[in-house]
Amino acid sequence: MRHLVSNALALALVATVGTGPASAQELDLRLDPDIVEPQPLTYEEYRLQELQRTAKRSRNALIGTSAAAAVGFALVASAAGSQCESVDIDGKSQYECTRAGDALLGVGSPLVVGGLTGALVSGIILGVRKGKIRRLNDSFVYTKTRAVRWDERSSRFVF
Repeated sequence: MRHLVSNALALALVATVGTGPASAQELDLRLDPDIVEPQPLTYEEYRLQELQRTAKRSRNALIGTSAAAAVGFALVASAAGSQCESVDIDGKSQYECTRAGDALLGVGSPLVVGGLTGALVSGIILGVRKGKIRRLNDSFVYTKTRAVRWDERSSRFVF
C-alpha cells in the first residue's frame, strides 16, 4: 500500500511538471550578431598552440611521476626504517624484514624506479618542447620598439 501511494505521488509530479508545451519564449534561440567569427590560424600559430598543449602534458607527466617517486620513496624509507633489522646469524650480518616491511619494499621499490625514470624522461621531453616553443617564438616577426604596445598573440602589453 505504501509503495502504491508513493508511486502515485511520483506519477502525479511527473505529470504536472512534464506536461504542457514549452512556451515560445523558452525555445527562442538567437545568435548574437555582435559576436565576431574567429580568424583562421596561421601555421605558426597552430604549431605554437600545439607545442604549448604538448608541453603542458609533459609538465603534468613530470609532476605525476615525481609524485609517484616521492610516494615510493616514503614507502621504502618507512620499510627500511622500522620494519627491517640487521641480524647476526653464525657470525654473518644479514638484513631481514618483517612481512609488512617486505610488502612495503615490494610496492615502494617499483614506484621509486618507475617514478624516477618517468620524471627523467618527461623532464627531457619537456625541455625539448620548451626549446621548440622558444625557437618558434623567436622566428615570429615582431616590430622592435621601445614603446609599450599591445601584442595580439599573447594578449598583453609588451615593451
